[in-house]
Amino acid sequence: MSEKVLLVGTNVRNVAESARKAGYEVYAITKYFDLDLRIYCREVYLMRENCRDLVEKLAQENNARVVLCSNAETLEIRAELLCNDPRVCKKIVDKLKFYRTLEKAGIPHPEVLKEPEGKTIIKPRVGGGGEGIKFAEKAENGFILQRYVEGVPCSVSLISGREVTPIACNYIFSGWKEMNASFFRYSGNLTPLRVNEEKRIEIEKIAVETAQLFDIKGSIGVDFILGDKPYVLELNPRFQGSLDSIEWSSDVNLFSMHVKAFENGKVEKVRSKRYAIRAIFFTDRDVDLGTYLVSLVGNPFFADIPWGFYRKGEPIVSILASGNYEDIFAKIIERRDLFLRLNSYLLARSKE
Repeated sequence: MSEKVLLVGTNVRNVAESARKAGYEVYAITKYFDLDLRIYCREVYLMRENCRDLVEKLAQENNARVVLCSNAETLEIRAELLCNDPRVCKKIVDKLKFYRTLEKAGIPHPEVLKEPEGKTIIKPRVGGGGEGIKFAEKAENGFILQRYVEGVPCSVSLISGREVTPIACNYIFSGWKEMNASFFRYSGNLTPLRVNEEKRIEIEKIAVETAQLFDIKGSIGVDFILGDKPYVLELNPRFQGSLDSIEWSSDVNLFSMHVKAFENGKVEKVRSKRYAIRAIFFTDRDVDLGTYLVSLVGNPFFADIPWGFYRKGEPIVSILASGNYEDIFAKIIERRDLFLRLNSYLLARSKE
């Protein structure tokens, strides 16, 4: 019988897919009931505001280890965890506490301000995915002010086990207009990051140093902005959105590597074999998709297949591509247009 895992998070499809391919029996509690999520999961449950009791109940009934994913990493539960301690994660996801830790360690990060000075951004003290970040002229409760740094958004994905091993450097798409993403919203990744060897070594070194400040294991990631020098933006003590692009680029299974790290096994360095993109497409209007996009389930170029009602600005599908750098962006746009045409066609057919 396969070992069982229970995934908890806003969107867990990528982790569920990796876990299933690694041979695990997967259960999920999530906000987005993507149609393709059911391929990888034995059961899927709706993530509510307070789901602690449900998590503990399902973990006990199914004898499953719990993996806390996006927006659930600080959920304190009584269960066997296959992820980082939520109490440690609370110190990391609180950006004000996190930046204070970086300051003490001498790790560069955009300056936190008490009042706006020049070009200033405001961001939620707790949150991710670029949500709620914007240019600002005044302070707001629950937010922090930070000096805006112009540069290239990127990340280093790591596996922390017996030692902290960088496995990929990724470009971060932020506010990608072709994907209808506004402001600084996270809209996907490109793996590997196109950067010279000296800069790659530098950001990997800082990423390792940042991770070593906390007692964390498994798949983790450090986000940067590459300006006049690398500045750390945040540390994700959980699986990251770059999971798809890393696995497509390097032919690895991140869930297996994550488990190995928790078992104190040695994780080998990973080599990118091709470029890969996961792009997140957002709807530009309110839309009721019903279940008519079920025909996309199993198509390797689309993931997080949507169904039901989505409000303007919500993410509705992930678009995947790999290959040469010169061709990969064109593939993403072609597949976005194919999705839109198919969406319109199936919607018209559903009304006949």
